[in-house]
Amino acid sequence: MPAIAGYLTTLKVTGTTTTMSSEAMSTNSTVANTYKIDAAAKAIWGRDLSFTFYEATTTAGRVAVAASAISSIDYLFGKVTFGSTRAEPVTVSGGYLPATNAAGANTYNMVQSGEMLDDTDFTSTGWRSRVRGLKDVSLTVSRWDSIDLDYYNLIDSGAAVVMEVRPGGTGSSVAARGFYKIESDAHSGDVASLEASELSFMLDGSTADDFSWGVV
Repeated sequence: MPAIAGYLTTLKVTGTTTTMSSEAMSTNSTVANTYKIDAAAKAIWGRDLSFTFYEATTTAGRVAVAASAISSIDYLFGKVTFGSTRAEPVTVSGGYLPATNAAGANTYNMVQSGEMLDDTDFTSTGWRSRVRGLKDVSLTVSRWDSIDLDYYNLIDSGAAVVMEVRPGGTGSSVAARGFYKIESDAHSGDVASLEASELSFMLDGSTADDFSWGVV
């Protein structure tokens, strides 16, 4: 894999939920019965929202797919997997989270970790044995400060946002997305330099799908 120039990276944060209706979805040829929303700008979905998926019929034009027929929903990349084949075209109605560039961001540090638990016992042959425990992701963002109160409000409300890190920017098709809560917003300044802040985010992961790398 070739080296990636850091300045190409894009870092995005989601905003207020926006309603969408009858958005087209295309089949994923690599995963059976999986469909992805066509509109890339609407591919991050609110995980607390309700979604209705429709399939074509020969009589009524389209009909809602029963909830029992849905195997899983990928809220971070706008995908749904059904338990069986559906009649195309498939569409979705619900709500998406518009994402914009994190204003003034100039450096980031994302750490994925897995706690290692020591399970060595008396049958050990002199080496420690371990099993992987809880997983976590942290994200620290440095940016030029501004007078907006967006991040202050996130601290006050405790609301989660989706952060996207895309190494290589628009030239890359792979991004890391996750639901995060902001832990701190530290400010610094100097008479001879720009005001700056450092944002610390912690993953708000309640399911295995609250953080993942995927194709955008």
